[in-house]
Amino acid sequence: MQALRGSDAAQRIVTPQDETYTDARLGEKIQFEQFPALITYAKDPREIAPLIKCAQREGVKAVPRNGGHQLGLRTSEQRASANHVSFSSYSALTDTLVIDLGHINYVEVSRDRKTARVGAGIRLGALYMALDQYNTSFAGGICPTVGLTGLVGAGGFNMQMRALGVSSDHVLSAKVVTADGKTLAASATSNPDLFWAIRGGGGGTYGIVVELTLQLTQLPRSAMVDLSWNTTQSRFPVAKRFLEWAPRQPKEFTSQINIHKSTVQILGWYLGGSKKELQALINDSGLLEIGDPHSQIGGDCSTDNSRIFGIVTSECLPDDKVDASILNVVPDPFAKYEDSAQFTFAEHPITTSRATAEPWSRFRRLSKSFFVQKDNLLGDDIVREVVDRVAQLDDAAQVWAEWHAWNLSATGNSAFAWDDQAYAHLEFQAHGSNDSATQAVYEKWFMDLESYLRPAVG
Repeated sequence: MQALRGSDAAQRIVTPQDETYTDARLGEKIQFEQFPALITYAKDPREIAPLIKCAQREGVKAVPRNGGHQLGLRTSEQRASANHVSFSSYSALTDTLVIDLGHINYVEVSRDRKTARVGAGIRLGALYMALDQYNTSFAGGICPTVGLTGLVGAGGFNMQMRALGVSSDHVLSAKVVTADGKTLAASATSNPDLFWAIRGGGGGTYGIVVELTLQLTQLPRSAMVDLSWNTTQSRFPVAKRFLEWAPRQPKEFTSQINIHKSTVQILGWYLGGSKKELQALINDSGLLEIGDPHSQIGGDCSTDNSRIFGIVTSECLPDDKVDASILNVVPDPFAKYEDSAQFTFAEHPITTSRATAEPWSRFRRLSKSFFVQKDNLLGDDIVREVVDRVAQLDDAAQVWAEWHAWNLSATGNSAFAWDDQAYAHLEFQAHGSNDSATQAVYEKWFMDLESYLRPAVG
């Protein structure tokens, strides 16, 4: 394929006849609905325009893939004909040319350490590892395997956002390859409409982003909290209180609640706050009066410690005791799928000073999200109902609700629609099943949730 450069070009092409095809077409999500015609792995931004032109010559759609996490509903026509909700990967659609960007992952920090030019395919964990070496960071999300342009294209939820804004607010400029094969500079002063659209307007819709210039931030040492309840009875009162309380707290405090079938957990990052200040917030919240919670509050947390809090540890540890290797991901970070041969190409971490992250597990993800708006808060009866629904599926579904406090103090001029009005974000996730009948039950659960909750949130 002449669009790819170098003697290794053949190694970076996967066809449906190759034994690595199943692995290569899967991102984080295990799915058997989408089958690309060809999968290519770019390593140089100059390869993108020829790949787009190749797709056009062959009459197929070029689809960029950054992190492989992106999910979407079928078209309305498909939903109507199937009479159920289904989820598929936008970045690996049937009969398309997939352009994987994961190996375009360079990081070039400016001398003053205030900005960085970054290859658009880099994953968040690798970005943080690279920026660690300059004692700075970026206002980005927690999951280390999420791709940067996927995050920015969707707005960019992060655990500093109530004070600093979503990740797309911290993008200064971009290089974008458009459908005509041109590489355009996009910023507030150059192609401003394109710059507006690629930040929060959807990934790959207006062109393929190949490079971002980021505004860097030296995040302060912070206080963290992990509250957990191990009783079913605590789930509704804790969820109710969280929604009443968390979005109204000081802007430096961003938090989320994880509601499971029989447990509930709250995680929070108090940016620049002390343990004493965070303890006072929690004491005044009323949460400690519900049931018998386990409370873990730590102070003086480093940024790496804060990013892995609630994932690897629930403590603020001395810096030399923090194991942040989970962030040190390779370009293709996912675990092998069953007996399928695994695609690999130059799978090197961004730094060798830390251990390489273990492969990230894949699963048959089902997911649904809703925004609660400031002028349309949910009533107690609705909160109780959706909490109760989390317990309806069997244990194998591992269904959970992950809700985030919003009410942002800082908003930017981007296509992200929820900057001003979002009060909370409600996400529901589950593990799918290999059994078609069981999978149908799970999908119906999500369809019913949509029918119930969408009219309430709008």
